[in-house]
Amino acid sequence: MTLPETTVARIAARILLTAATLVVGYLLARLARSVLARSFRRQSPDGTISLFASRLVYAVLLAVTISVALGELGVETASIVAIIGAAGLAIGLALQGALANLASGLLLVVLKPFKTGDYIEGAGQSGTVMEVGLFATVLRTFDSRKVVVPNSKLTDGTIVNYSTHPTRRLDTKVSVAYSSDLGRVREVLAGVLAAEPRVLADPAPVISVEELADSGVVIGLRIWLKSSDYWPVRFELLGKVKEAFDAAGIEIPFPQRDVHIKTPNPKGAN
Repeated sequence: MTLPETTVARIAARILLTAATLVVGYLLARLARSVLARSFRRQSPDGTISLFASRLVYAVLLAVTISVALGELGVETASIVAIIGAAGLAIGLALQGALANLASGLLLVVLKPFKTGDYIEGAGQSGTVMEVGLFATVLRTFDSRKVVVPNSKLTDGTIVNYSTHPTRRLDTKVSVAYSSDLGRVREVLAGVLAAEPRVLADPAPVISVEELADSGVVIGLRIWLKSSDYWPVRFELLGKVKEAFDAAGIEIPFPQRDVHIKTPNPKGAN
């Protein structure tokens, strides 16, 4: 059985129109994503909101395009919507975790506990924020590992943002022998801090006796730095203190124990 030429032409026209709708819709969705991302970037240097919003708009426009294309084919979209709704409920129950991550991603964008480029700690991970996606946040660790953290894990726990404030306090400790002159120790430590240009003068550094430990006197150092200088100074400071102590003849103690050996008297000895 052959179809009339008019019917074939009508079907071909619908197929072409559907294909055109999909192509145009796809291109418009990409264009909208690009325009929206550029618009957000002009208003704010933070790329978190632009990336999240542009991806969300792109997904919504694609869904609308597919719905319109099905309508062009003559598919009853109302029934499809009902079927999609029922299927969506079932899928939603099965994908509660994914939906929770999506909602958490929206919260992260709106509340902004951190932004792209911040160094944070959360969900048992720490690193520099590279991207806040629809479902997960991407971190880069110190050793350049890529860590993908589900958004819900971040919003359900504590987030520590080390980049919020321009300055940060560094606390560290050193030990000296009990025989050391504490006045001389403070003088040497103050000289080390004064020679380090990255240590801020306001608030002033604090040098204090923290503990009288088993093996020595524990001296605490509290200094303020620019947040960007925190890790370089932390890595270098103790080495400079060790060199200064060696030059000044100040002993850095280490744990020691006295062992007493008792020899039993031989039998019959007085």
